Amino acid sequence: MGLYICKLPIINMPTISVSLKRQKKIKQNENSRSRSTRSNKPKLIAIGVAIAISVGIAFFMTYQQPKNSTASVPIDSMGMMHLHTHLTLVFDGKETPVPASIGIDPTLWQDHSLDSYGMKGMTALHTHDTSGTIHVESYKIRDYTFGQLLDIWGLNLNGYKVTMTVNDQPVSDYRNYVFKDGDKITLSVNTK
Repeated sequence: MGLYICKLPIINMPTISVSLKRQKKIKQNENSRSRSTRSNKPKLIAIGVAIAISVGIAFFMTYQQPKNSTASVPIDSMGMMHLHTHLTLVFDGKETPVPASIGIDPTLWQDHSLDSYGMKGMTALHTHDTSGTIHVESYKIRDYTFGQLLDIWGLNLNGYKVTMTVNDQPVSDYRNYVFKDGDKITLSVNTK
């Protein structure tokens, strides 16, 4: 019986010592994992801050407004002010097409004072076709006027009776009308 009792502790000793070694290794692994997780926290925080800043900049670029105006200004993917108005041109009671390539074609590009604000090969105020769509595409967010378009075009309306409506509302000073996205302009020009 004494012999049996002695064998039991001897047999159980290696089992106990192995399981203690395993427990130590498991604990060491857990400690090293928690240390590596702690060392990753600053990296994760930096990545999160960078993402938040990027989203903030994208939001600002998309929804920025000119400092001298309370109206929102559309900004395209290149960061340019980009809006469209429609011009119906009426000479002596007859609707007349608006020329294509005002501010692009050298014969329809008389004033170059706004060239630095537009894309290469065109001024900030221009047309592409005869649809009557006036494009305002500018790297500078600012007000652009109908008078500036007339100057670029080289269309002198002195000596004519000129009336303008915007969205069916009369405009008394047609040269100082500021382009707004989506406006419908009708310019009537009559010989006196």
